[in-house]
Amino acid sequence: MARRSSKLTTAEKIEKLEGEISAMEEELKALKSQRKELEEQKKKEDLNELYSIITESGKSIDEVKSMILGK
Repeated sequence: MARRSSKLTTAEKIEKLEGEISAMEEELKALKSQRKELEEQKKKEDLNELYSIITESGKSIDEVKSMILGK
């Protein structure tokens, strides 16, 4: 039995595209949220690494701040 080709009206095509756009927007929103979480995680990792370096150097936080700020 042969398949009939489904001819969509222009309005139906628009409705279908709007649904696809909406789905893509939701996916984009989820990806942006995931990126934000990863950026926060990276920031925490960087701060932990920096703190470890400062601790291993034997300098205090105030000494390092003074070095960085040039005071």
